[in-house]
Amino acid sequence: MAFELTERIIAVAPATVATLFPTLLAEYGESLSDGSESVATIGGHWDNGAKTRIRAASLHKGTIAGQPLTDGRVAFSCLWQSDLASAFDGGQIVGVEELTKTELEQLIPPFPES
Repeated sequence: MAFELTERIIAVAPATVATLFPTLLAEYGESLSDGSESVATIGGHWDNGAKTRIRAASLHKGTIAGQPLTDGRVAFSCLWQSDLASAFDGGQIVGVEELTKTELEQLIPPFPES
């Protein structure tokens, strides 16, 4: 299993998610468990507090959801598949920007006042 052990945050245009993620899944997807089944995924989450097991993150099952940003993009945070993370780092994935936690916090829309 080749997934990063530190979560990363990426931001993409919402329209890109429907086309980009399936393409990335086909190229970089690996099998991870999601309960009793194994699923192909490009990202995961820690499955336990001791951080010894990674569970599949899935857009289709709702285990990973995008955070809308004030600039119109959507952010995703998970443990990314290692080769995909290297492609992010090398600028090989067009339309994807990695964000720091501080950058993410600055781009999250404020809660509406009651």
